[in-house]
Amino acid sequence: MLDIKLDHIAYVVKSKEEVSQFYSLFSLAEGNCEIVHEQQVTVYHVQVKSFSIELLLPFPENRSLQRYLARRASPCFHHLALLSSDLQSLQNCLEENGYEFIYEKAKTGSNRKRINFIKPACTSDVLIELCEHQT
Repeated sequence: MLDIKLDHIAYVVKSKEEVSQFYSLFSLAEGNCEIVHEQQVTVYHVQVKSFSIELLLPFPENRSLQRYLARRASPCFHHLALLSSDLQSLQNCLEENGYEFIYEKAKTGSNRKRINFIKPACTSDVLIELCEHQT
C-alpha cells in the first residue's frame, strides 16, 4: 500500500496585493516566497496545520495560467497536491489503471519536490499534483 497524504491546495492570484489580502483575511503570517522558473510562477507558501496553501502568481509569459485567470475570479482554486513516499510507483500504478499524466517523467517543482500532474480529463476536470520529497 502506498503512503499518500494531502500536501497542499493551490490557488492562482493576479497580484502580490491579492497575496497580502489572503494573508490578512485569514490572519495568517506571511510564509516564504519562492520563484520556480521552470513553472513560470512565484509561489507563496502558507502553512496551516498538516498541509499548506500555495498562492501561485504566474509570470506574465505563463500563458496557461494567464488564460486560466482570465476565465475566473481571482484568487481561484487551481489544484490539490498529494504527497507520496514513492512518486514513481504511484504514477506507475495510476497509469496501469488508465490515468494519464502531463509530464512523461516527474520534474522538480516548488520546495525542490519531484512533481507530476494527472491530466484533468482523467479526474473530472480537477487538476491533481502528485509530489515527493527529494532525498
